[in-house]
Amino acid sequence: MSVEKFVKGEGPYTFFVEMTDSTASYDFDLYTRVDAPVDSLRKIAALPLQVTWTSPTFHVFREEVYLPMEGKMSLFSKQVRAPYRAGVRPEEWGPWQVVVRVQDPPEGLCGMGLVVSRNKD
Repeated sequence: MSVEKFVKGEGPYTFFVEMTDSTASYDFDLYTRVDAPVDSLRKIAALPLQVTWTSPTFHVFREEVYLPMEGKMSLFSKQVRAPYRAGVRPEEWGPWQVVVRVQDPPEGLCGMGLVVSRNKD
């Protein structure tokens, strides 16, 4: 089973993730779209992201990752979906908050999406 949400705009992008099933692991993919001329799109190799996870008891974990900008490209748009984390088993079961911030967002960034897949073991 998977759930996805796309947040439009400049960010930060906030997602609420239910990790309540202790018999499952969770996979996360990030996706985005950038609308810009093809010459600008070719210059974007990766988006630097700061991702902040907040647990159900308000413990905070931050990391910086790069979203590779390899994906479908047309004359005025590039769409990307890439794996972010796989096989996650949280320290705390329950609702988590995930906030994604794009460092130096490119012109034409439409938003950010998160796909959460629950894997039954």
